[in-house]
Amino acid sequence: MVPPTEAPSPGVARVLRQEGLVMDVAGRRAWILVPSRPVDRRAVFLANYWPVIGLVLERYVPAAIVGASAVRLHLGDFSPPEYLPAYQAANQSEYTLPLEAGFALRLRPRPVDPTRIQSIAAPGGVQIPVLGPAHLLATLDEPEVQAGVEPITAWLRHLILRTPDLDRAVTANPRPQVLQRLADMAKALGNTALAKQLDAAARRVSERIATPSRTGVGGRIAIPPVILSRPRGSSTPWLDEQAMRLERQAEEVTRLVGKRAAGLPSFSSARLLAQAQEVKAYDAYHSTTMEGYRISADVVEAIINGQPLPGGPQDAEALRAAMAVQGYSIAFDRVLQLVRKNAPLTGGLILDLYEDLFRPSVDAGIVRPGELRGWRTSSVSLKGWRHVPPNALKVPDLIDGLEAFVGRADLSGVTRALIAHLEFVTIHPFLDGNGRLGRLLLNLVALEAGLPWVTVRSDERAPFFRSIERAQVDQDTEPYVRFLWHLLRQAATDLEGRDRRGAPRRRVLRKKA
Repeated sequence: MVPPTEAPSPGVARVLRQEGLVMDVAGRRAWILVPSRPVDRRAVFLANYWPVIGLVLERYVPAAIVGASAVRLHLGDFSPPEYLPAYQAANQSEYTLPLEAGFALRLRPRPVDPTRIQSIAAPGGVQIPVLGPAHLLATLDEPEVQAGVEPITAWLRHLILRTPDLDRAVTANPRPQVLQRLADMAKALGNTALAKQLDAAARRVSERIATPSRTGVGGRIAIPPVILSRPRGSSTPWLDEQAMRLERQAEEVTRLVGKRAAGLPSFSSARLLAQAQEVKAYDAYHSTTMEGYRISADVVEAIINGQPLPGGPQDAEALRAAMAVQGYSIAFDRVLQLVRKNAPLTGGLILDLYEDLFRPSVDAGIVRPGELRGWRTSSVSLKGWRHVPPNALKVPDLIDGLEAFVGRADLSGVTRALIAHLEFVTIHPFLDGNGRLGRLLLNLVALEAGLPWVTVRSDERAPFFRSIERAQVDQDTEPYVRFLWHLLRQAATDLEGRDRRGAPRRRVLRKKA
């Protein structure tokens, strides 16, 4: 990342641009150095999103992120929003600054006291200025709360404020209806101390108390019911967010699939296990090549069947891919064993599958044994993705939440299978292998629920990944649900058709390197 003050002369800059060695963003307010062409602009920009934001905000100091985006940052969610609001006190102009295609920073002129700003360490080693909690409350008007009801709910439920800080914030920005709205929410969420503070603050600045019909709480602003039934003292903000997210996604599956799931053909467990075995090589090829491994269908077939690898000695890349397929084969077999036992999904089971997935790579010296010891212990970023996985310290709790969700008897098998995969890849509990393992978990839950094995082909990678990202970042689960529901129906219909025609057949691998 290069600020304009450190940019070279115009002549040198022109040559660098012509050679594709720099990428201008934020209206040429920042440069991102790139190694060579061709450049995946979106991936490069997303990897540098927060450094770009920090660099731009330095030009408008004092400035700070506000609204629901600031709440997400306080909660440790660093997924880059497409639209980011901020206050700036450098001048009286309002800007909507395009950063890169599809991303913008809106800067509104407001008084910003530097003492109200809290710096939050963001990915890229940059400190992002955010309004402190007490002053942030006044920026949460009704549209902001409606748009960010889940993170704001989780934040308010656990928020503790110093009364002097709140008094100063209210004096600087008296907004009684906003305060009363948040007081009503805090009361409903069981944070009675915060509710009393906000209610008292609202009464100090206005004798007219806003009723729920005016604040919108319980009407226009609907607190997710699942959170109201959870004891406040037994949870954390990230588990509350997870509970709301999973419930919303489950409702979306029910809305889109509903009773149609009951219309799928029925198969015996033995038939489903046989079908899974039939598609094993096909599935291994697509699930592995989807993650960037370069390997031919012939080699995959040989590995799955335990035959010598064709083509003689393997170079490092080929060996890495071969070990990945071998590990996938071992994990695949364990999934079938677990289905035979009707084993519930647990954190221990996930760790066992993860070890299976990488055991051949460890034996080949590609992966260090220590990397298989448990959940990741460091932050991770996903190239080209807006979603930023949660802090490593949250992973064990979130896996427990996933385990509890998948074990619910009140949900359909389709719901549990689809959301198990989505939540697993959202948590991203390992440094590598999450995609392959997530698809294995999808099929583990599906098979135990009487559904056939589903393979996402490698040529479907782009739309499949886009649907996941929309569910993770934009709270739009519909494309993801429709994508996998289509594959489930197709797999069930194909299996029923093959059974009617006679003996089952193996899926034919596409012969592609």
